[in-house]
Amino acid sequence: MPSRIPQAALAALAGPLIAGGAAKLLTPADRLAWPFRSGPLRAPRGPKLAGGAELAAAAGLVLLPGRAAPAAALAAYGTLTAVAQSLHGERCACFGAARLATVGRAHVGANAAGAAVAAALLAPRLPARPRLRGTVAAVAAAATAAGVLVADRRRAKAEQEAAAEAAAGCDSTVAGVRLYVSANCPACRALRQLIGEMEPARRERVETNVVEGGSELPPDMAEMSVPAAVPVDGSGEAVCTPVSGIGAVKALIDTIVITARDVPHAA
Repeated sequence: MPSRIPQAALAALAGPLIAGGAAKLLTPADRLAWPFRSGPLRAPRGPKLAGGAELAAAAGLVLLPGRAAPAAALAAYGTLTAVAQSLHGERCACFGAARLATVGRAHVGANAAGAAVAAALLAPRLPARPRLRGTVAAVAAAATAAGVLVADRRRAKAEQEAAAEAAAGCDSTVAGVRLYVSANCPACRALRQLIGEMEPARRERVETNVVEGGSELPPDMAEMSVPAAVPVDGSGEAVCTPVSGIGAVKALIDTIVITARDVPHAA
């Protein structure tokens, strides 16, 4: 295998680590849908620790000599694969601003593919020192990072739009919304701020329930993450399909039918 090919592959693997690490370090913790709610990785310190570790790993992939670089890549992507698998269904703070995306098969598969590439690079004996020029390595890593960010934002936007369409497509009369949030969920706080700006008649139709996470959601919403909501009719019975995410929940609340008797008459 030509010496430049493994070095270029390592630079490409460094790109997502750079994107994720920089996003976690630069984005305020209260804007991240950070999935760890306890332990040393809880916010606000957790995102900074994880981001710093990703940037350190990215530097190692480009700068470490010989087999140490692919070994570092295998360790980094193997860890990310395990973490993504354990967080399946949670909101993702992987790349900062794309915080409405949900950890799913794409996250697990992409990290597993990175680990597989790193394992393949361990097979041949690499040169003792990196032979890919620093500027070329930096460009390759930056290009990969940019591509990952663009793809992640497109996926997050598509996911949000699909969920919002599902909320708007409810044919039954929505008299109210049963909302589920958690106390340490930045997305939930942002949603509650949006609800606070709505007219009183609509706000009063939103029943808010504070839960610890997906484990306390109703069985038919167990795969969702907060904020999540279900539309209800006038008797409080659930109708249509539950939704999850800021965009989808807000779209659902906007479908609540407000009648003239719900609006106080001006004096």
